[in-house]
Amino acid sequence: MRIVLDARLTRHMSVGMKIYVREMVRRLPRACSGTDIVILTNRPSDVDGSHGRTVLVPDAVARNGGFGEQCVLPHIVRRLHPDLVHFLSVYMPRAVGCAAVCTIHDLIHLRYPAYASWKVRLYYRFIVGPAARRAHCVITDAQATVADLERFLGVPPERVAVIPLGCEEGYRLTEEERLSAAREARERFGLQEHFFVYAGNHRPHKNIPTLVAAWRGVRAACDLVLTEDGPFDCSLEAAPKTNGRIVTPGHVSQAELAALYAGCTGAVVPSLYEGFGLGAVEAMAAGAPVILARTPALLEVADEAAVTFEPLDAAALTRHMESLIEDESLRARLSEAGRRRSVAFSWDETARATARIYAQLMSQ
Repeated sequence: MRIVLDARLTRHMSVGMKIYVREMVRRLPRACSGTDIVILTNRPSDVDGSHGRTVLVPDAVARNGGFGEQCVLPHIVRRLHPDLVHFLSVYMPRAVGCAAVCTIHDLIHLRYPAYASWKVRLYYRFIVGPAARRAHCVITDAQATVADLERFLGVPPERVAVIPLGCEEGYRLTEEERLSAAREARERFGLQEHFFVYAGNHRPHKNIPTLVAAWRGVRAACDLVLTEDGPFDCSLEAAPKTNGRIVTPGHVSQAELAALYAGCTGAVVPSLYEGFGLGAVEAMAAGAPVILARTPALLEVADEAAVTFEPLDAAALTRHMESLIEDESLRARLSEAGRRRSVAFSWDETARATARIYAQLMSQ
């Protein structure tokens, strides 16, 4: 059996989407023992194709919505004569001419159309929707997205498979490693004893203005770390907090992020909606006490291992942040609960579950 993995990395993909592609390329060839795996990529140096045959595609094929993606890519796939092709992101051809699986992490652009350009809405309507309806199976990360796939794209729930994402082992630190990493993070970024971390992009649905407002309301001295590059949709200078500062280190490495999580008073995921909540899992794995916005996928991921607030309730978030500063035992309980919960999420299991989907489809 031959399976083609579409491992293109495009500029429209989020950090989480790229992590998923890289982890699947690394693990699926081992999970699909005895299967001929062919990896299509435009960036061979960024994906580990050592366990499968890699085919380089031109950059034009990685331009989402263009002629290369919609017409040239299907031709490349068909020439490989696959039994199945898996498009590892929502960026895929409308039709490919062979059995296909696709992964759609979320439909946030359709839930919040005001936050997306007209081009994105057209892409989902005329490309993603038809492709998803033609797919033999749509893989998504959380049960909460199944209803969205039916509502917005017309994909029947029986053709959707829920496969949670995993957590890289680099976030799972021993107690000694956590203490050392925490010291390094404070020294590297010049942080106070108490600081909170948000890790992720700055798109409007990430709800950073609520987090900033909540942090400014915290009476105790503390800093706020906001990672990744890109503009913020709120002013970070307005109404400054006199006993704390906002630190914007831009993109940080996995080791640096793990250290920030290890040393923080709390990691906050304030999103209006998430398809999964990979950042929450990584924070829990590193031992950070986690505060989550009360949205379906985040609640699904965290279970009882985090404290939660209504997404736009800055006052409630302020109270949680103050509680974590004041109550060391609460921090310890959440840290331990998060580490236990994070064990349920493994990239190897994500790959094995995906391989089982392939086997089921090929046996039909």
